[in-house]
Amino acid sequence: MFLRQIATVAGGAAAGQLIVLATTPWLARMYPPAAFGEYAAFLSMCNVFVATACFRYDAALNAADDDKVASLFGAAFLATLATAGFGALAVWSPWAHALLGRVVGEGASVWNVAAAAIVCGVFQASSAMAIRDGRFAWSSLLRLAQPAVFSIAALLSPIGLIYSCLLGFAVATPLALRYLTRLDWAGLARVVPSAWRFREFPIVSLPTSLLDAGSLAMPIWFISSQYSSHDAGNYAQAQRLLAAPLTLFAMALGQVFLKRAGDIVRQGASPRAFQRRVAVWLALGAGVLLLGVMLLGRPVLHLFLGDGWRTDTEFLVLVFLPVAVRSCVSPVTGIFIVKARLRICAIWQALYFCITGAVFYSLAGHVPIEQLLIAYAISETVCYGLYLYIADKVAG
Repeated sequence: MFLRQIATVAGGAAAGQLIVLATTPWLARMYPPAAFGEYAAFLSMCNVFVATACFRYDAALNAADDDKVASLFGAAFLATLATAGFGALAVWSPWAHALLGRVVGEGASVWNVAAAAIVCGVFQASSAMAIRDGRFAWSSLLRLAQPAVFSIAALLSPIGLIYSCLLGFAVATPLALRYLTRLDWAGLARVVPSAWRFREFPIVSLPTSLLDAGSLAMPIWFISSQYSSHDAGNYAQAQRLLAAPLTLFAMALGQVFLKRAGDIVRQGASPRAFQRRVAVWLALGAGVLLLGVMLLGRPVLHLFLGDGWRTDTEFLVLVFLPVAVRSCVSPVTGIFIVKARLRICAIWQALYFCITGAVFYSLAGHVPIEQLLIAYAISETVCYGLYLYIADKVAG
């Protein structure tokens, strides 16, 4: 059952990425690396919203009783609207707009930021709600449609990569409206009490998620601002193509792990053995993919991307290593939720953010990009090794 659930969730995301893969040769020739660099920086901002726009009430859905789920989804939706408002007000200031423009380029408008917050928050809440209902196929469909719509829009319409990105995340809107219709008057009255009951998620888990998402976005933001959007495009494109299989599997596994680990804990058993198996599966997959990158990365990427893109083996391995390390460990994050040990996770996340920030702040723009990526890979290995050790102790 567990493996079938993983296959269902991962299958949709994999199918969507196959569509992206199929359109990449044309997109890479339609848009230069600099355009992909700006898109990658904007997508990183969208990923921050995916992780934080719901104030983490999307994660709380798995901890809620059946009669509280609809109200909690309503709280997640209201949090998304609040995030859009906060984001728009922040970008309205001249200094913030200038800073964002340096990183994102053309995507740094107030309306783009607000729209990104709404569609990304709705997407994440709807996917989490589908998982909570046990409707893994619905979550799978969302993960198929989002990259597929982006690719088709970028290829066939004149709106460009950034607006195609927004359109892709907007695919969850019909499902979100379906869930919102579950709220009767009594359910609406329980939205605020439900939000208050699960206040630990926005108080503790939200800062953790913000730090995590910010840490993940940091490489592309620093590369874009301290080197060039061209370098950012090369980095993002190589990372997306090389690490996509492992990342997709890890994301799907993380959601299913959260539900399965919660079931084990509610039965009074320890999820440590299950957690260790998950980590081993991912480590084996990462090792196989690393070998593939070393042997086949350069010719395959040159075939897909054509001339004008960086595809040397050294660069590809350096781009892949941090993602491989993170993907082997990040799915076990759910153990901190089901064991109610979010504060420990928050402490580690703050440490991780500081270490990653120190690496990029001290080195970006001062050393060649290859040396920056080596330092980043080392810091990821140290930080996530500590994280896995802590998670193993918590699971026991």
